Amino acid sequence: MSQRLYRDPQHGAVAGVCSGLADYFEVEVWVVRLVLVTGLIFASFLTFLLYLAAWILLPKRDDVVAATVMPMVKQHGWQKGVNPAEGLALTAQRLAELERRVQQIERCVTSRTYRVRRDLKGL
Repeated sequence: MSQRLYRDPQHGAVAGVCSGLADYFEVEVWVVRLVLVTGLIFASFLTFLLYLAAWILLPKRDDVVAATVMPMVKQHGWQKGVNPAEGLALTAQRLAELERRVQQIERCVTSRTYRVRRDLKGL
């Protein structure tokens, strides 16, 4: 996941908001655009206001970010031409890392220290 949220007018259709969100969440731009269009259909005014707010509030992608972020072209395994075995290995590696992080969170939340701190906050 990208560390900063920004808009990317260079790769965007209108203001680059969808392109920046897609980069932040590491999904394809068309997925974000599909969510936006669905939002426009079911909650037009709210979606439009959120898009305008993002357009105004999100900074443009600058050269520093552009140098640290992977290129937008052929970013995913199926676009790079990675063979299925390598793609599966990469996916398994990412899932193992996510599993490790979830286990850390579970250990923290179920620990006695966490319960004591939560109870003290409630006082």
